[in-house]
Amino acid sequence: MDPKIVFFDMDHTLMNNDMDVSWKSFLIEEGLAQPSERDEAAEFYSQYLEGRLDVESFLRFQLRQFRQKRPEDMQTLVDRHFERYGRPKIYPEAEREVRRYQGKGIPTVMLTSTSEAIAGPVARWFGFEALLATRLVVVEGRYTGEIIPPYCYGEGKIHYALPTCQDRGLRLEEAGYYGDSDSDIPLLSAVGFPVAVNPKKNLERLAAERGWPVKRWRV
Repeated sequence: MDPKIVFFDMDHTLMNNDMDVSWKSFLIEEGLAQPSERDEAAEFYSQYLEGRLDVESFLRFQLRQFRQKRPEDMQTLVDRHFERYGRPKIYPEAEREVRRYQGKGIPTVMLTSTSEAIAGPVARWFGFEALLATRLVVVEGRYTGEIIPPYCYGEGKIHYALPTCQDRGLRLEEAGYYGDSDSDIPLLSAVGFPVAVNPKKNLERLAAERGWPVKRWRV
């Protein structure tokens, strides 16, 4: 039996990259961010891996270069970022898995904590039916550097996935979700077809305990 809709996390699930971390590296290379921001990004990533992310501080840091910029001006940057850091690191197995569902007519949706702007090129490349990501506030045609809550992270991912299922007359138990990190555990536990991809330590243990399928994908 197949799920009736499938959600895919992005970083380390579809690709061997964290697009939030590489975004700052990209901006530094382009002369649009200070070199010291690379260390800040690394610290926030460590917090994320350890389950102690200071969300408010991270978002202020991560969206610093979006403030007062127009979406159309940022589009060129996020597209170049994807071509440099994202597309070369996509897992071939991930592409085949997504295409397999699409070939069966099963809706596929990308679900990520990364902002919709940075994640957009990835979702378009895969041809996902929809992108569920952290939404950014735009006032008078410019980003404010703030998000529209809730943050699409941890439990927050359920708030994004559930209405998407309900709009199609589906329950979460009829959905699949592919994720790699401990922060994916709430949604993996809620869907009927959980799949752990390159799982972090706690997720790998839980997947073994619950009999969840585990995929090990490489570039």
